[in-house]
Amino acid sequence: MKRLVILGFLTGSLAACVEPPASPMEAAARRAAAAELTAKQCAGFAGGYESVRKLRHDANQNIATARRLGATDATIAKARTDVRMAFDMQVAFSNPQQACNMMVGELAWATG
Repeated sequence: MKRLVILGFLTGSLAACVEPPASPMEAAARRAAAAELTAKQCAGFAGGYESVRKLRHDANQNIATARRLGATDATIAKARTDVRMAFDMQVAFSNPQQACNMMVGELAWATG
């Protein structure tokens, strides 16, 4: 029960801090930023070296998609800031492992 309350609080807190992407361009930029952050901060939780390589490839593909849809350097930078803020908030209210698990799960779900 305690975890459900914390999860509800976190979801509300994260939603209040970072707005959802307003366009497919922003969504691709966020997926790229999340893959980058997960590769750099969560290598051990994400599956190690080979998983980091796949995350980097995924990030590069999403950056290319975002750029094709009109993303600028500022768009990519904002996506990185938004993802970092959400990740740091998750770490603050849980721990790095749970934050990394959330990132890996969200990325896997978003990319199908």
